[in-house]
Amino acid sequence: MKVGVLALQGSFLDHCKSLELCNFNYVLVKRIEDLDNIDSLIVPGGESTSMKVIQSEQNLFNEVDKVIKKGLPTLTTCAGTILLAKDVIDGETCIPNLDIQIQRNAYGRQNQSFEGDVKFLNNSDIYCFIRAPKILNILSENVKPIAFHNDEVVGVQQHNVVGLTYHPELTNDAFYIEWLKQYLKSGEYVGTF
Repeated sequence: MKVGVLALQGSFLDHCKSLELCNFNYVLVKRIEDLDNIDSLIVPGGESTSMKVIQSEQNLFNEVDKVIKKGLPTLTTCAGTILLAKDVIDGETCIPNLDIQIQRNAYGRQNQSFEGDVKFLNNSDIYCFIRAPKILNILSENVKPIAFHNDEVVGVQQHNVVGLTYHPELTNDAFYIEWLKQYLKSGEYVGTF
């Protein structure tokens, strides 16, 4: 099992720690050839505009889009979810694989980041929202809400892609790690709901 972690900018090293807890091998994806022979993909949080600029010379996002559309199990967090959203308020569509409308930095600036209770599938825990985006609308029936903060949807799944607006890789609680193991292997969570 080899997981690709997009490593242009942002929290990719924290996701690598999660993968180490899962006993998964990983490769840092910085070039197109790094996408070869990976079994799943993580697109981390960070700064979506910076990631777009960094990859532009080699057009890496086109190749990322292709492997996701072929069915590669893919997890996105925070800015990664912005990159995969179909409609971005105050930003550009980059790798549209999630039929959602999202707003960048919806909760405010860096100093307005917070920890909040999230119900993720059948588990509740405290997670970090760092300059987090907000899912404003679900644009198709193919999108299933899977995580909630209060009444807000903060996580969705569409086919082989899970998009979260928060950072589970910063806490690595037992439920998240078990979910991650199953999801990256099969593209679905096989635990009880």
